[in-house]
Amino acid sequence: MQHSVQSTWPYSEYSEYVETSLHAWHIQRLGKSEGKKILFIHGTGSSCHTWSDITEYLLGEFEVLLVDLPGHGFSRIPAPSQSSLQSVFNGMVELIEKIRFEPDLIVGHSAGAAIAVLLSEKIKTKSSVICINAAFGEFPGLAGVMFPIFAKIIAVVPFSSDVLAGLSKNKERTEKLIANTGSKITKDRLDHYKALFSKPNHVKGTLKLMAEWDLSEFLKNLKNCDSNINFLVGILDKTVPITVSKKWSKILPRTKYYEISGAGHLVHEEKPHEVSQIILTTLEILKSSRSS
Repeated sequence: MQHSVQSTWPYSEYSEYVETSLHAWHIQRLGKSEGKKILFIHGTGSSCHTWSDITEYLLGEFEVLLVDLPGHGFSRIPAPSQSSLQSVFNGMVELIEKIRFEPDLIVGHSAGAAIAVLLSEKIKTKSSVICINAAFGEFPGLAGVMFPIFAKIIAVVPFSSDVLAGLSKNKERTEKLIANTGSKITKDRLDHYKALFSKPNHVKGTLKLMAEWDLSEFLKNLKNCDSNINFLVGILDKTVPITVSKKWSKILPRTKYYEISGAGHLVHEEKPHEVSQIILTTLEILKSSRSS
């Protein structure tokens, strides 16, 4: 079942749905079709709306693809076991092949950063990657064991997503949720998250992805990655320690590391101009390397 996109949703006029073998994707494709192509992949619990301010800086020169992950935003909730990293990655490969969108740059936020890296390794042209507050680690200690179990239980309990969505209609709860990431965003952007978390299907899709997300194989192979990876962090991030990105920027062979002050986990929503400048710099470096 497809969910209609409200006219007030960012870039709703560009919304379309694409079916692949295991997923039904809500995407927004906009900008200059003849320009360099940029794919944006949001993190857990978010949607393609998270990129709307950054997109404003890029539309005049580039073609942009925004994608709602399975079960998120306006994409359909997938069947059981189809929200794992490998399944979402496979679905994303099928999606970009079907719509003939081969990105020059892939930008992934939080959990979306892992998908971005896998895609960069898969694409023949070796796309560059920007990983924003990359969630390249497991929850520490007991939380690492209990959280996926808790999410899995909640995801399959009848009506649990409806109950959680009802609780999230409380404005203060949404504000606290965002504040706990270390970010401060505008009222309009808070309203987008409030709308998302008041949708039972979005809540259920988020829980499914959390329950099925396993990075063990990804992290085991990550040290062998030779893609150009740019790590970008908001130094106030309370969700993913910035030490995660620092660590991998030192381990991997072809990396750059950027810090943005005064911003948290949603740094791209708080500081869209600064993040867009890093995107432009990365594309300029990519252009120079390909022409040399």
